[in-house]
Amino acid sequence: MAATALVGCSPLISSGACVDWVLYDTPTDAATEADAVVIGSVIGPAGTATEFGLGANVWRVATTTWVQGRGGSEIEVVSAPRTCESGAPYPDGDPLDVSTDVLLFLRADGDRWMTITPYQAVLPAPTDPGIPSVWP
Repeated sequence: MAATALVGCSPLISSGACVDWVLYDTPTDAATEADAVVIGSVIGPAGTATEFGLGANVWRVATTTWVQGRGGSEIEVVSAPRTCESGAPYPDGDPLDVSTDVLLFLRADGDRWMTITPYQAVLPAPTDPGIPSVWP
């Protein structure tokens, strides 16, 4: 298991970088690498940020439960972009563009948060406020 969310990339990534994201075996593995795990609801857009040379969406999230980590009742979350594909940053749509409650795996990103990967950071909120043992 990698120690960070990125494999084979330096922290100083130039414009147009192709990020090789870690794929976690279980949600528990993702939580181990995350700075925070939160249950909440996406309130709406909060702007954009430049991440890995791409425009990434920033979302306002109302938190209901901090499963891991600590923070406020409302946070800003950068939706990690997919950088190596046609249609980047969100070829299948932004995973935070949802109207249901979600479980988020996050890493600290300055004064806001960022999803730990574009693939395995947003799940439907579980009925039990813990971390699921398998991916849905």
